Amino acid sequence: MPTSLTEGRLETHVGAIQMFRGGSGDPLVYLHSAGGESTNAALEDLADDYDVIVPVLPGYGESEGIGDIDDTEDMAFHLLDVWDRLGLASPVVMGLSLGAWMGLELATRYPERVGPMILVNPVGLYLDDAPIKEMFGRSPAELAEDMIADPENPVAQMMRAMAEWTGDVGAQMEIPLELVLPLYKSLSATAKIGWDPYLHNPKLRGRLHRVGSPVLIVRGARDSFVPEAHAKTYAAELPDARLEIIEDAAHLLPLEKPAELAAAARTFLASLA
Repeated sequence: MPTSLTEGRLETHVGAIQMFRGGSGDPLVYLHSAGGESTNAALEDLADDYDVIVPVLPGYGESEGIGDIDDTEDMAFHLLDVWDRLGLASPVVMGLSLGAWMGLELATRYPERVGPMILVNPVGLYLDDAPIKEMFGRSPAELAEDMIADPENPVAQMMRAMAEWTGDVGAQMEIPLELVLPLYKSLSATAKIGWDPYLHNPKLRGRLHRVGSPVLIVRGARDSFVPEAHAKTYAAELPDARLEIIEDAAHLLPLEKPAELAAAARTFLASLA
């Protein structure tokens, strides 16, 4: 039976943030994507063996503090503050997309504070011949084609339905507001840290050599949002990295293939023991 994560709050330098936690064992911190997902079946699976911690980043969910976050450097130092307040030395870090990028921003600055990393469809780089698709200004229905491989997946269906949402809180209530409104809030927070330059840090690639821990790059074979070249570049230029491809998954891989992701993470971490 998967272990549920319990919601709580953590006081940080920028204010109180929402946090989810569950399980026991060595700590594993999950850093969410621009979608702001706070938990998923892969994390509940991993919580059977790890102390899974999901700090919701400022501006996402119910977390305060986005007014004090201007860029990726601010976010990296916020994460360091979270680590300190939770008493984390060098936890395993798993991140999806934006979260993977934020994990790397921390790891290049303080490599001794980051343990093994599992980076799922990471952004953060700019490659001339392989641009990341535009996120802002596209409808949820358009984004669904890049984010979810199976058009019948409930998340894809919800995103398509959201494209028809008019903003009338009294209409179309088959789309829960608790799903709609956080998405728009998340996009606003993402724009603040990832609009210009778009979803990358020009200096990050030159700093990858500073990452001191082993890294597993996990790519969804059908991710059409972030080109394959990004995963291959990370795998080639991080000091100790390997690449795993998961079939029939797109950008939001943890929501489509949670069992496969959890299994890949366990196999990777066991190989380091």
